[in-house]
Amino acid sequence: MNATKVSLGDRYAEVAVVIVTIVAVLAGLLVRDNAISRSVPFELAGVQAAAPAGWIQSAPEGDVLLNVRERNTFAYQTNYAISKLLLSADSGQLEVASFGTLEQAQTLNSYRLLDQRTVTIGGREAYEVQYVFVESNPNVTHADLPVVVLGVDYYFTTADGAVVVSYRASQANFENGLARFHLFLESVQF
Repeated sequence: MNATKVSLGDRYAEVAVVIVTIVAVLAGLLVRDNAISRSVPFELAGVQAAAPAGWIQSAPEGDVLLNVRERNTFAYQTNYAISKLLLSADSGQLEVASFGTLEQAQTLNSYRLLDQRTVTIGGREAYEVQYVFVESNPNVTHADLPVVVLGVDYYFTTADGAVVVSYRASQANFENGLARFHLFLESVQF
């Protein structure tokens, strides 16, 4: 049996390959994170935010100032929304959240309230409401299964009403997209 000796040059080559591989993987992760966190500025009715770049943005309608949906989602398009509600000056966060919860219970299939509490977001007090509902394709010619959708709304009271920031995603995508939504939530100014 011949034992071959590894030369010093071979060891340097092995170490160099490992280092180059690690640097390439880290650079790829950095580029991916940079692409994911790209945003475009949004401003309407005194509300500003950094909406995700490349998402589908709907025209403002009614109380909804901003509604953006992820482009590459097949079952249920993850979306962020900002609404501005005009209410009496003496309405508190709990009253506004109760009104919003009641409205959603009337319009969403199998709506269930999961949790509600007062939280602090970016130094501002908000009322957080977590919920779940079922979304099904209204076109009966499609054989799509209904999708369980998780949602969370943040109610911020203002001098003339409330600003509501919402996040909805399929149950399978909710946790994965939560960190990105919190970046969006932190960008909202009014």
